[in-house]
Amino acid sequence: MTHSLDSSPPTSYSPYGYIPTVWVCYIFIILFGVSGAFHLFQAIRFRAYWIIPTAVLCAIGEVLGWSGRLWSHFDPTNNTVHDAVSRLPSCSILLLAPTPLLAVNFIVFGRMVHLMGEKYSLLSSKWIGIMFISADVIALAIQGTGGALLLAKSIVSDLYVRIILAGIAFQFAVMIIASLFAIHFVVNWRLHHQITDTLTFHLSSSRLTILICGISFNSLCLIIRAIYRLIELNDGWQGNIVRTQLWFNIFDGTMVLLAIVTLNAASPAWFFFPLSDGKLSASEIHSHS
Repeated sequence: MTHSLDSSPPTSYSPYGYIPTVWVCYIFIILFGVSGAFHLFQAIRFRAYWIIPTAVLCAIGEVLGWSGRLWSHFDPTNNTVHDAVSRLPSCSILLLAPTPLLAVNFIVFGRMVHLMGEKYSLLSSKWIGIMFISADVIALAIQGTGGALLLAKSIVSDLYVRIILAGIAFQFAVMIIASLFAIHFVVNWRLHHQITDTLTFHLSSSRLTILICGISFNSLCLIIRAIYRLIELNDGWQGNIVRTQLWFNIFDGTMVLLAIVTLNAASPAWFFFPLSDGKLSASEIHSHS
């Protein structure tokens, strides 16, 4: 089933099925912008430049996506935004933007395994990077393909929406599997490692607790967001869920915002800085593991 560009939206004002609330858009634009700027500062300050193509890129995508929604508020009846798929560019950006942020969790997981002891993990740090980051890229490619087809064909096709849905479902499965491996690693390390003075200061004190709690909460927010997206798209591009602004603001915008801001507070760049700064080498850690 397809809906042409000329099909009328459910309301006579906006292709979203509602007019995006202006103050909500401004809040998300500002907060994502501030978070992204702070992530950029942390990446430079702590020499963790991998934060830039992950968390910073996510923030840029969110700012662009919410800016598109803001523009739709001010010009809801313009012909260029008054059709069935006119919201696609903004929706596509907001759909894809959190994917780089998810990569932060996989990178941190791999680094923790490498530094704290490969023997405590079911997967080596090398395979964590190969498996989960590759899977994240594949999920991004599947979702991007579906979004690109929607834009290129100028129709809202159920097939293209299902492609996007498949990408999100695959990404959701990857998140769950990675979380289970990470939980096993942390529990196993907590139960069996032997604390030394060096490890106590750098790894097993509140510094490590903050990082683990931060990454855990970040993952929970992204999982909740993925569940919402699965339900939303399964209901259809013209369904009631996709056209309910409150649910989108809470389960997409707010969840992604909480996830990215959490990594500002529990910054992986800050945690790994003593190691990258030469204060503690991986060999020293392994000698005490």
